[in-house]
Amino acid sequence: MKNAVMEKKTDSRDLTDPAKNERRDSRVRFYDLGNAKSRWLLKRDYELLTKHGYEFVSEANLTAEDISRIAELYKLLYLEKYSYDNPQFSEQFIATAKASGALTLYGLRKEGRIDAVMGYFCRKGVMTTPLFGYDTALPQSIGLYRMLSACLIGQARENGHLLHESAGAAQFKRNRGAVSDFEYSAVYERHLPMSRRWCWLLLEQLLNRVGVPLMRRMKL
Repeated sequence: MKNAVMEKKTDSRDLTDPAKNERRDSRVRFYDLGNAKSRWLLKRDYELLTKHGYEFVSEANLTAEDISRIAELYKLLYLEKYSYDNPQFSEQFIATAKASGALTLYGLRKEGRIDAVMGYFCRKGVMTTPLFGYDTALPQSIGLYRMLSACLIGQARENGHLLHESAGAAQFKRNRGAVSDFEYSAVYERHLPMSRRWCWLLLEQLLNRVGVPLMRRMKL
């Protein structure tokens, strides 16, 4: 017997239609994504790059000197703002991931400095971004998160991939065309004594009977 334990709710968007990927250039087109509101929001978010003087740069234009800044930006967001229980990517890891192609890196550069970065990989038509960060000391009104998210969606569209956006900022993502769903972890516990099984059984009941209905009701 396997107990399915609810893990988290995630958001994704389907950008896999090849008919939507015939033309590619430096401009990001959002005319065929989601509804009118989501397209308007994505276009507005992307236009913040020009408004604030940012350039969306590929990994070909990210130098060895940028690696320490990339590690710092990830740390500022995912470790210092959120939790040190998140993966702690070192400069060596980021440099190796870039060199090997394990992660495709892009950044937002202004006046020679990288202020936001994302690193993604694709498997079997699904794209996800384990490395994401920006300078949290800069004013929120600049919209670094919004700019980077718009660029990420643009990349998924160009590649024709299903974009897995993970959990968090659910309303923000839904407003821009994402669709929510649940992810599950399967735990096999029949071989354990009851003294070790009870906590998994309790967790299963709490998450599936309380957590899932609550998240659905609150649209988390």
